[in-house]
Amino acid sequence: MGNLERQARRNRRRATLLLATPALVQLFPMFYLLCMSFKIGGEVIKYPPQILPNAIDFSNYATALSRAPLWRFLLNSLVVATAITLLQLLTSILAAYALARLKFPGKSWVLAGIVATMMIPGEVTIIPNYFTIIQLDWLNTYCGLVSPFAVSGFGIFLLYQFFRSIPAELEEAALMDGASRWRFLWQFVVPLSQPAIVAFAIYAFVGAWNQYLWPLVVTQSTSMQTAQIGIGIFRSQNESTSWGVIMAATTILVAPTLLLFVTVQRQFVRGITMSGLKG
Repeated sequence: MGNLERQARRNRRRATLLLATPALVQLFPMFYLLCMSFKIGGEVIKYPPQILPNAIDFSNYATALSRAPLWRFLLNSLVVATAITLLQLLTSILAAYALARLKFPGKSWVLAGIVATMMIPGEVTIIPNYFTIIQLDWLNTYCGLVSPFAVSGFGIFLLYQFFRSIPAELEEAALMDGASRWRFLWQFVVPLSQPAIVAFAIYAFVGAWNQYLWPLVVTQSTSMQTAQIGIGIFRSQNESTSWGVIMAATTILVAPTLLLFVTVQRQFVRGITMSGLKG
């Protein structure tokens, strides 16, 4: 028994080392970004490069906040990402339930069409979406930033996989007791599908937060630009600014999504895993 335990511990250590290596490779750029944000003066361009700063100095952050409306960029990103996430959750839940539980002609074709939309690059839809936004007079507005992303084919397919795994007997019992399909959806299906819903919500929020090309196209004023656009604007308007200040601004603008993922990573992994297993 002792040999088996020792072998199991060795296997765990090997697995930990195997997983830690790519994780460290992925995390190193963010660690270097954080270190750069604390460097002042010639530390940033020192050769050979010095990873760790000589001291923790927050002056770069103060300078970044004074030279650009970073809080406005963050607010715009928060509003846009939250609105897109809520709309995608609503439309995905309703569509996924209809595909998983209701019978209607052409359902398989509808599902195939939704899956097909996942194969279309987002760049292909920019021009028609742009002309639509112009016709609706939504240029440089929150509606223009949010409306093209109100529906997610990935979200519908993910939740469809999960909803389909809920026993049909549960729905039949609820309907026999007088519950409507609407009530069954919100009181039974949604709570039972919480892992998948949380996972998709995180995915949708991070994807909306990290958008760059669409906000660049439809925003014209600084007051409507989002965090990702703000990073590029800050760099272009501060050519003589220290790289430490630029890295500080970048750290401020990317921190919310990193903190979100660290906070809810277990729910995210659990939701994706359970969706895959039950589908």
